[in-house]
Amino acid sequence: MINIIWFVILAAGILTFMIKGDTRGLLQAMSNSAQNSIELLMALLGIMAVWSGIMKLCEKSGIVDALAKILSPIMRILFPNLEKRNKKALGSIVMNIATNMMGLSNAATPFGINAMKELQSINPVKERASDYMITFIIINGACVQFLPATVISIRAGLSAKDPADIILPTIITTLTALISGLIFNILYNKKDMADK
Repeated sequence: MINIIWFVILAAGILTFMIKGDTRGLLQAMSNSAQNSIELLMALLGIMAVWSGIMKLCEKSGIVDALAKILSPIMRILFPNLEKRNKKALGSIVMNIATNMMGLSNAATPFGINAMKELQSINPVKERASDYMITFIIINGACVQFLPATVISIRAGLSAKDPADIILPTIITTLTALISGLIFNILYNKKDMADK
């Protein structure tokens, strides 16, 4: 699906240039975009290497595990009785969220995939996402990030004056999105129960 979306965007841009009769502008835009992409990539390379190292240190030093322990009681509230039904699923969910909070999205992905597999194993209706799965998707999608390393790296690569000044707004917006998502999920579940 994402390939179709990218194709439509690309085709619309090319078509717009062709309708305007500006083939020279099209070639210039393509050339400039390619050059800018390479320049940004080279600028990001070093910054991403540093941040990846810092994130690995957080992982190896036990900061991620400590965060997982802090999150465990909250997860028991958000996923009632899951610990009794599938302890591995809850563990994977906690580790996914903890690693996402530290900006380790690459390290979080395997935990997320494992969590979904474990949740599917206890799902009574295999063709439909369970309440546990939906709650996990909401939490994962709107995950609160204490250190948005990727965005900081991109901003630094683009020579932002203070690349890290987005940390507080990021925490506020992701926390707001998370709370809103969970509230709407609870309200929808109550409405769904009332309809039954």
